Amino acid sequence: MDLRPDPFQQRLRSAVDTVLTRTGDLPAQLADIGVPCLGAPERLGGFALGLSADIVVNERLGHGLEPLDSYRATAFALDLLDCDGTPTELLGEILADLYKGTRHAVVVGTRGGGTVHVRDGGRLWGESESLPVGDIALCVVRAAGEDGAAWRLVIPEPDTCVTESAEHLGIPASRLRFEGAASRSLAVTDAHWRRALAAARIRQAALLLGIADWIVDVARAHVNTRTQSGKPLVERQTVAHRLALLIGEGEGWKLLLNKTAWEFDRGERPDAAAMLAVAGEHAQLASRIALQLHGVRGMLAHSTAASVYRMVAVESVRLGTPAALWREAGSAA
Repeated sequence: MDLRPDPFQQRLRSAVDTVLTRTGDLPAQLADIGVPCLGAPERLGGFALGLSADIVVNERLGHGLEPLDSYRATAFALDLLDCDGTPTELLGEILADLYKGTRHAVVVGTRGGGTVHVRDGGRLWGESESLPVGDIALCVVRAAGEDGAAWRLVIPEPDTCVTESAEHLGIPASRLRFEGAASRSLAVTDAHWRRALAAARIRQAALLLGIADWIVDVARAHVNTRTQSGKPLVERQTVAHRLALLIGEGEGWKLLLNKTAWEFDRGERPDAAAMLAVAGEHAQLASRIALQLHGVRGMLAHSTAASVYRMVAVESVRLGTPAALWREAGSAA
């Protein structure tokens, strides 16, 4: 594998960084540079450039402390919709909204925290798990039925899909309550599900490594200026060694992330569970050390270190805790 910087990734990284310097509607501004279309399946009108593009976007969103959960949720949903029998003729206007960044898609019933049932000729009842905030254009739902789990497509209608506000550790979220929502069956096979989940985990790993990168930079700047007993904190070996280890590990995990995305795009089956586990553990460690190095100031609710610590606490378990991911990776070995 050639590990030299990819020209396309470099340009995409620069474009996303430029967008992150602006104020305004982030999803719409990312859409202005074509980001939502980059990794979307070709049969759904996307460019199908794969995870090698998606990981750049998500890593830079993490580094900018703009997780934008709706972006990854939409990508996850579109991957699941990339199957035979999907009613693409009904999705034209919705897909256009997704690619313009004005609305997003979600996947429901795959992470726990909610239960949705299908009955009454394909109608859905129940409550979703925590979902991204925003205007939901479509839902890919794994619903419980008499014959086991069934995959369903729902285009939310106000009278049968109620959106409720939610919050977790200060991070805004939403929930959907299905009250007899009409749905269509989707032919999502187990193999298709596993591949879509793997892609979602690799995107999430990229976000976490981006967040970790940023908070390590913040911690490094802090210890270079903060003095204790008349000298900068960075001159203490315990501080310098911890940061050096974090920086070195972070670079290593980013190389592994690129290798994992490259293998996935080639049709191979990289260990996405392990990739997300190491990214989650690294981000947790980085945010914890940054909080410690900032001392009492870092523990204030409004401090940058505390805000990132809460963000990592949410994002590092969104698609499985590191412990659960390691167990899954071990059982598949």
